[in-house]
Amino acid sequence: MSTMDQILEIASRLDHLGSCAEWIARETVHTDNTLSQTGTLMSVLAEDIRERITALVAELEQNVQFDNSH
Repeated sequence: MSTMDQILEIASRLDHLGSCAEWIARETVHTDNTLSQTGTLMSVLAEDIRERITALVAELEQNVQFDNSH
């Protein structure tokens, strides 16, 4: 599996995790506040991980371009 395929697989899993977490938060908001808040936290964490991976990939691409220009 190529690096790009691995990154896309991670992104897909984060999408799934975020969607499930949002569903849990919505469905439990009136019945179990603790569970709803946990779903919201999971959703926020999934998005944070996605942003960090995106920033890391951008930094790696920039470093590769910089190395290739010298």
